[in-house]
Amino acid sequence: MKLHSFTLQIFEPEKTISFYVDILGFRLEEKYVKSGSTFYNLGFNDSPFYLQLKYTPELTKIKYQETATDNYWKYSLFVDDIQRVYKKIKEYHIPIKEPFQFGAIGYLSHTADLENHQIEFIQKTFKQNTKQTPPNTSSPLLDNPTLGLITIRTKDPIKSIKCFEDVLDLKLFVRMYVNRGKGFTLYFLGDKNLQAPSTDIDALENREWMYQQNNLFIEIQYYWNSENETDFSLNKTPDNGFKSINFIGDLTIFKERLLHNNIPFYKEEDQIIFETVDKHQITLKNSI
Repeated sequence: MKLHSFTLQIFEPEKTISFYVDILGFRLEEKYVKSGSTFYNLGFNDSPFYLQLKYTPELTKIKYQETATDNYWKYSLFVDDIQRVYKKIKEYHIPIKEPFQFGAIGYLSHTADLENHQIEFIQKTFKQNTKQTPPNTSSPLLDNPTLGLITIRTKDPIKSIKCFEDVLDLKLFVRMYVNRGKGFTLYFLGDKNLQAPSTDIDALENREWMYQQNNLFIEIQYYWNSENETDFSLNKTPDNGFKSINFIGDLTIFKERLLHNNIPFYKEEDQIIFETVDKHQITLKNSI
């Protein structure tokens, strides 16, 4: 199985697609209509991964509001020079937070698209390792962004990681402990064929290595002890937010793995769909 894309719901396609193309530098790779919805596949040059935006006319427009108890959080773009990107976003009059080095995690900045989907920029190196790179004049950001992370949340990291590894062929490469608020752990999974500098998932060198890959990773946030808090639950994102994480692969093999792991699923035309333990929709299409 290969991680391929993820899908977000939108309500103003003309304005939102313009934001992604004219400001962030995405390319509209494909547009098609299926079951009454229009899908827009957006990607960067030389990358097989894409962000999919879904427009469904009959849905009532409600602005997306992300909360700390949603099962989806954000997605991230990896960039060469975060200060250069920050200045360009400011020039476009888009609200964006000033970049900062967040401990030994990354050199970060946060913004949102016009529909309030959270976007994180992560420099490919830590702040102290910043390298001068020439501006890419063909990009509105003057940079070379890559689609890097989709961030989801779990109450059971053991089951969640097992699903992504055993059923969906990803591999855990990086783990980060964050002593902030009540504390949380971040787990990063990517293509199992990648070779990280260290086999130690806590190794610092794996972090910058990950940000320098032209590869889409899944980041899982786990709040410490949340599995034991009966009054805490993760909310499935409503119709105006996250929709699906999308894979491609052999449907026959995929079906066998789901049956072996006792995971309920259903088949819809040319794809198989199931939900994780934290109610994230996973969609797999046949690549053969």
